[in-house]
Amino acid sequence: MDVDERRRLVEAFLRRCVTYADASIERKKQRGGDEEALAQWQAYRDFTEHAAEEVASGDLDTWLEDESQTSDSGS
Repeated sequence: MDVDERRRLVEAFLRRCVTYADASIERKKQRGGDEEALAQWQAYRDFTEHAAEEVASGDLDTWLEDESQTSDSGS
């Protein structure tokens, strides 16, 4: 699998996580969920969205290379 395919796969996974988090947040709001739990879900959702954007932009391509490649922090 090449880096473009890996990028698309990881991005799709992260986008699904964001969609799941959005639905979970909405369910918790409808049930009158605990504010702390809602804040944690929102933080998770926002971080995951940010990660998806970084993956989509190619900023983290070095993370998607074969392990035999040198990896860095992506920064």
